[in-house]
Amino acid sequence: MPAVATVRAVSSPIHHLTVIRYFRDGRHWESTDILSPSWPDVVTAIERMDDFCYPIVQLNCTADEEDETIFNVIGGDGSYALFHQMGEWEYTDPNGSDEEVRLWQSDQGYFCKRRNVLTDLDEVLRLTRIFYETGSYESLA
Repeated sequence: MPAVATVRAVSSPIHHLTVIRYFRDGRHWESTDILSPSWPDVVTAIERMDDFCYPIVQLNCTADEEDETIFNVIGGDGSYALFHQMGEWEYTDPNGSDEEVRLWQSDQGYFCKRRNVLTDLDEVLRLTRIFYETGSYESLA
């Protein structure tokens, strides 16, 4: 008898995923929203991040683009910052330094402390998945 694979279906509270794209030729940036994104949609968006053309991925639990609970992934190309839109939560490495780091090289960029930068893509995906599955920062604390 063949083995049966069990796949765990996850009902995500994420209303939409937003990907911001910049162009090297100076054209205005554009955003793409994916309604009710699957986890593979989120992984693809984060893996594509390159710190210039694709420096921003956001998970939003509501249709409101100004919602205060938006989860941000900024950067790419091996360095990422994860934070709550309103600053109530951000990834912090207690062993990291206060050195200022620039992520997102196009447009105005994003500046943070070295202690707020993740360089392990698996850890970025693990933390993002917690938010994807819960829509809450409480599990990230």
